[in-house]
This record gives sequence, structure tokens and C-alpha cells, in this order.
Amino acid sequence: SFMADIKGCFELLRLTESLRPEPIPNEVEHCFANHVRVYYRNDLTHENGSCHLTSHRIAWLSNKRKQGSKVPVHMFALPLKRVRSFTTKKKMFSSPKIVLQLLPSTPLEPGKEPPFLMLSFRDGNRDRFYEQLQIAYRNRAWFQDKAKSKHDTSRVVGIKGLIQHEKRRRQEAEKEVDEAFSDLNALMSKASKMVELAKRCSDGMAARDNKEEQDQFVRMLGEMGIPSPVTRESAGTKYHEQLARQLADFMADRLNGMGGLITLPDAFCLFNRARGTEMVSPDDMLNACKRFKELGLPVIFRKFPSQVMVIQAKSHSDAKMAQRIAQHIETNGAVSAIEISGDFSK
Repeated sequence: SFMADIKGCFELLRLTESLRPEPIPNEVEHCFANHVRVYYRNDLTHENGSCHLTSHRIAWLSNKRKQGSKVPVHMFALPLKRVRSFTTKKKMFSSPKIVLQLLPSTPLEPGKEPPFLMLSFRDGNRDRFYEQLQIAYRNRAWFQDKAKSKHDTSRVVGIKGLIQHEKRRRQEAEKEVDEAFSDLNALMSKASKMVELAKRCSDGMAARDNKEEQDQFVRMLGEMGIPSPVTRESAGTKYHEQLARQLADFMADRLNGMGGLITLPDAFCLFNRARGTEMVSPDDMLNACKRFKELGLPVIFRKFPSQVMVIQAKSHSDAKMAQRIAQHIETNGAVSAIEISGDFSK
């Protein structure tokens, strides 16, 4: 049976509020394909769905939703470490496919064919997906994570040990920068390390100049929050939808500390700073914001009569803000709009 043969090959797939795969440590997304069918051996097991390829796994989500819910009826994550080999397959009058030979978690019965999955690409993205799968499999990021974890647990003793450890980290950082900028494929494989390195630099500077009164907006500009930015190349025809989902995930937590809303220019600045070199244009940002409502995301796009455009948390409302202002005036007496703004931002 489907589950008996490949039990243990899959991992739990968690989703963000915007229904994108929740990233695991050091994971970098390589590409995205829509309208992908899943076959176990030659039997169709899952119909139409979206497929995310990352440095560590293949995540598949059904386009169908559970009744009364936004959650997909089926979804799974297949770690690349459970894939023994892969190849392409194309027959006349059928969609191009990728065949994934799996490593079974239990010994096979004598004479039984090893299990395999087939991904069928109805939108013609098979070749692009296969090319990126080759890159991800060749880089084997999951082995690097294991080696790094083992290295990090080694004990450093004394001042000499600390100096050697810092020297080794500096040499590794220099090597990563050199390798990352040698060519485009190396840059993609090292993307998560570049984010980690930037964060280390940011943390180091913060430790030297840790001022409590530092403006919150400036601090947020220093964050490197998106190790796998959605791009036209990776998302294809679903670019604006995937961009909207990533933008909603990015802003949802930050809005709680910003009074529940942020102007679109400020959000544009924050989002692009976090994306690094993969910046989005104002038009793409606006188009993504306009998709919030139809996608049922945790934030909304709003345009005031003054033509000011904002991204607003769903939990934020004019009625709640009016009530909060009224309570503030009852407690503190007459105040100006600037004073209220200052008090609410504390």
C-alpha cells in the first residue's frame, strides 16, 4: 500500500498563517510549481497541488481546502535525504514528470520493487524544477547542517580556545563570501549562510551600541528577515500570490509592535531591506497587497480618503482605536494628536 511502503519517508509539514511552508533552520527556497500531481509508482494519489522545492525538502500542498477551513486537504514534506535518485520521464500525450526513487525506512520484501514517487507538471515547469532539484541535491545542505551542529557542540576551553574559535569563524565567513559570489548557483546554495553572517554582524554591532532609546523603525531596518525571498523566477505565474503570502507573513508579527498598521512606503522599505538583493518594485508590492483579501491573509490593504495606503492587521479596527483614544483622554485630559501618537508608541 501507499503508506506501508513509504512510512517514515515523510516529515510533518507546518504552514504559516499565509499557508506557505514554515521554514526550517537554514532552509532556502529554490523554486515553486503549481498544478502538480503526485503518483505513487504509477497510481495517481494526489490531484492538483502546489510544490515548493527547498534546499532541504520537497513540500506539496493540495489546492483543495478542507470544508470550512483554509487548510489543504492533503500536504506532505519529503526530505531530500530520503531520495535515493531521480530522473525525468516524458510520454506522448502525458504531462512531463520527475521520478523520485525513495529510500524506504524498512527493508523491502524479497523481489519487491523499490518505492518511488512521480511528480507530474501540468504547467510545463518540469525542466526548471528538475534543474533546481539537481542543484539542491548536489549541495546536500542537510549534511552541512549535521556537520555544523557537531562542530558547534565542541567545547572551547580558555582564552586561547576562544581566540582560535573566533579566528576559525572569521576564516569560514571569508570563505563563504568568496564562494557565494563566485557564480549564481553557489550564491543560491550559500544564501542562508549569507543571512546568518549578516545577522552575526548586525548582532555584533548591536552589542557595541545597545541604546534603549534607539528608534524601533531603525532597529527593524537592521533585520534580515527573509532568507528565501519569493522571486518571479522561483514562483512563475503565481508570483504575486506567493509574494502576497510572504509579505503577509513578514508583516503580521511586526504590526503588533507598530500600533496595528504601517504605511505602504514604510512597509516597502522594511520588506525590501529584509529581501537583500531580491528587491520588489512598487508596482509588484501594490499588486501583492491587493491580493490580501481574496487570499484570506492575516493582514489587509487599506486606502484612506487622504490617499494614504497602509497595511493593517485584521485585529486592528477604527472602533477599537477610537475607544482606546477616548480612554486615554479620560485618564490624561486634553492631549494633542502628536502626544497621543507618542504615548501609544511607547
